[in-house]
Amino acid sequence: MSADRFVPRLLRATAIGVVFIGQIGTAQSQTAASTSSTIETVVVTGSRIEAQAIKQDAPNVLEVQPLSEIRKLPDVNLAEALQRVPGISLETDSGEGRFINIRGMDADLNGTSFDGVRLTASNPATPQGGARAVAFDAFPSGLMGGVEVIKSLTPDIDAEGLGGIVNLVPRAMPAGRPYFADASFGSGIETLRGSPVWDGEFAGGLRFGPSDRMNAILSYDYHSDWRGIDDIEEDYLNGPPDKTYDDLQLRWYKYHRVRQGIGGGYTFDLDNDTSIFLRGFHSGYTEFGMKHRLQLNNLGEDAVQSPDGTITVPAAEAQQRYTYSKETVANDLVEAGGRTEFGNGVLVDFRGSWTRGSDKFPFSYAFTFTDPNEIGLSYNNRNANTPSFFTTDGTNLADPANYPFDSGDNGPSHSSDTEWAGVTNVTIPLPLENNEGYLKLGVGLRARVRGALGLTASLDDEPTLTLSDVRGSDQIYYDNHYDIGPMANLQVLKALPQGVPVEDPSTFEHDDENIYAGYVQYSGVFDKLSYLAGVRVEATNASYLANVVDADDNLIGTNTNKQDYIDIFPDVNLKYALSDQFQVRLAATTSIARPGFNQITAARSVDVPNLVVAQGNPSLQPTTAKNLDVTAEYYLPNGGIASGGLFYKWFSNYIIPTVAFVSGSEFPQYFQPNDVVELDSFANIGSAHAGGVELRYTQQFIDLPAPFDGLGIDSNFTYVESKGDIRTGESHALPQTSPLNYNVALFYEQGPLDLRIAASYVSRNLWAVGGEANSDLYSQPRFRLDFGGSYAITENVEYYLDVKNITNTKLEFTQTPSRAFPVQREFYDVDFLTGIRVHF
Repeated sequence: MSADRFVPRLLRATAIGVVFIGQIGTAQSQTAASTSSTIETVVVTGSRIEAQAIKQDAPNVLEVQPLSEIRKLPDVNLAEALQRVPGISLETDSGEGRFINIRGMDADLNGTSFDGVRLTASNPATPQGGARAVAFDAFPSGLMGGVEVIKSLTPDIDAEGLGGIVNLVPRAMPAGRPYFADASFGSGIETLRGSPVWDGEFAGGLRFGPSDRMNAILSYDYHSDWRGIDDIEEDYLNGPPDKTYDDLQLRWYKYHRVRQGIGGGYTFDLDNDTSIFLRGFHSGYTEFGMKHRLQLNNLGEDAVQSPDGTITVPAAEAQQRYTYSKETVANDLVEAGGRTEFGNGVLVDFRGSWTRGSDKFPFSYAFTFTDPNEIGLSYNNRNANTPSFFTTDGTNLADPANYPFDSGDNGPSHSSDTEWAGVTNVTIPLPLENNEGYLKLGVGLRARVRGALGLTASLDDEPTLTLSDVRGSDQIYYDNHYDIGPMANLQVLKALPQGVPVEDPSTFEHDDENIYAGYVQYSGVFDKLSYLAGVRVEATNASYLANVVDADDNLIGTNTNKQDYIDIFPDVNLKYALSDQFQVRLAATTSIARPGFNQITAARSVDVPNLVVAQGNPSLQPTTAKNLDVTAEYYLPNGGIASGGLFYKWFSNYIIPTVAFVSGSEFPQYFQPNDVVELDSFANIGSAHAGGVELRYTQQFIDLPAPFDGLGIDSNFTYVESKGDIRTGESHALPQTSPLNYNVALFYEQGPLDLRIAASYVSRNLWAVGGEANSDLYSQPRFRLDFGGSYAITENVEYYLDVKNITNTKLEFTQTPSRAFPVQREFYDVDFLTGIRVHF
């Protein structure tokens, strides 16, 4: 859609924002510094009022969610906390939030930092496979002091973030207090499996030394659960509109996850002008995964369909599959720096940092038991949610005696993404015509090294056993719809003798990516106008090394892809105060998303028998964006706000997956010239865009008569429309762009009582681009309802109760937009958590 048609639609959609902004109220604000303006500043986001003050005073467009607000709902990790922020949509996995999209931009296209330090990815399995996105389920929600979402960039911030940047704010000493201590302990139940949940948290800080010039803070967060997942997955023989299956997979999962985070910081004010600091954290989880799958194959061969939709096949195959794995995901960071102010007002600040994301599987076992006999089977999937099936030859699919051992292996792996970085900034007072102004300039370096390797160990000898020899109890699951047979004794299977693990060359990666940056910016105030403008230059020097393998993962050779380019990023942020409560903003900024590691890799996989080549595209260009933001904000009492805004993004060199059919002569070492080879890769498209509306209304109705003056609402609405050629000549919404996203929380805060019920909604989006429209995958709409409540027993002790996923929301992926063609549908049921918090 062209901009001349798009903008009027956005203007009509923001009509409701005018009503918000036109309300009469009195704002309460406090002076606070944004972490986007000086890298060494620690912001205490202790309350909704403080958070709104930070947003109001910031030179750029950003959102702030303090820890005090995060705690009011059952958001156990930062991904789930971020879903409440305007412009954010949540992507879940394994029953928890994991990745977030900003303004419809896929997680790989956004940035994440801690106190301004860029974080690297821990979990390489990102939704679009670029391996750049930070997985927020590795962060307990209580580890940080809050989160910021930076939507319009400034030159002193890394330019990597098409949708924006999430900045994790460290916990810090409350102003004016000599010490503090917070602790909590809770337990609960996950109702799908009836399994327990344990949760605990501690944070404390102290000022000490001469004149209390030193302070130290320590925080620790612990969460343990045994999450259950009920799942059905399907593959179709021909794809829509034909509903004939190729296979049907009935999956029962159970995960034992222990998530922990520990962080701390030390600050020393040497005098009134100079201070130094040291901060760091370790955060992540260890998870044991136990999976049981009944898989029915060959469901499309010689199929006969009756008028009622029942499909009968003469020779289906049944398999019982089991996996048992241990995974450790971690994010680590250490930063040290300081600042000093000279007598003429010149401020110098500096920082060095090291951060690493890692994902390790010490073991990952897979075992298959296969019925060697052909099975007559009928199935009906007109009810796509719960397809029915039965054997026509009397075979009992749950009988373990039917399943002799087929195969087994172990696939340990490890990956890491490490970055060393340093930055120095100089801020110089430079008033213009007696108006306040500052010139700021700086240089920085980010040196990133990324590596991955997987191993494979086969069993020494295939054992002569059947599933009866290692059987457990039958798994009756999916709201009692299916008996998928016995769970195997995984410990017995794990103990089977195996060979020495050998390297799997298809998993090898080694990437070096160095980014050199410099910037200059000027900020000032002229009457009611605040402005910040400047330019950033980033030079990228990178090398991506990977293997070439055949269909059997045998090493053919190695390839190296080297990339060198320079980008210039001008940014302008303007803010005009119409009154103490009402202000408008205009921001014109630029940003970048470097190609995903799997997209630009030199790796190639060649499947000669099936005439398929899958490879990266070393000639890919990074995606760049020109961004425009226009917002209006009216600040209301008690941390309230009514705001509306428009945004529009013009993309150059947007990257999409491609499927092409080429002559075998393009790969003469593998194919004959007359072969037609499927080539799976990636390409830049000429242009793309995304734009939308963000509305927010938060207010406690303190003017109502008691006791109703405790009532309030916290709501936001985001509409996004994006377009790009996902296939040649085929314009479509970009992957991961959910057009509609909203959050509505009704709350009551009065005296010792704090209650809220929160609804969140994410609309359908294109999840994965296929070779043609009927093979595209979609994520279906999700609506979720959560409850959080607390009661202050004393001034220092409170009781809390959280209820998560009251609606038992399903995670559904479909082939084409239609829900009649699911490829994955899983659910988790309701979780309860209750406990005590103590504050000093």
